[in-house]
Amino acid sequence: MPSKEILVLGEGDKEIIDFLEKARAANGLRVKLGKEVFFVKVSAETVPDKGREFLTKGGLIGSQ
Repeated sequence: MPSKEILVLGEGDKEIIDFLEKARAANGLRVKLGKEVFFVKVSAETVPDKGREFLTKGGLIGSQ
């Protein structure tokens, strides 16, 4: 399940912003960190907060 935490990037985060833009343009990147390899994919969030709240509650419709 995706994190509910939102990290706000500012002007001082240029390297992170550049990395995210590169990952989005390439439709994902493999990143090697020591002996581990991670796949990083970036996609735009399209679910509104109200819809996200509904989807993360779980259970059947009407069981709330």
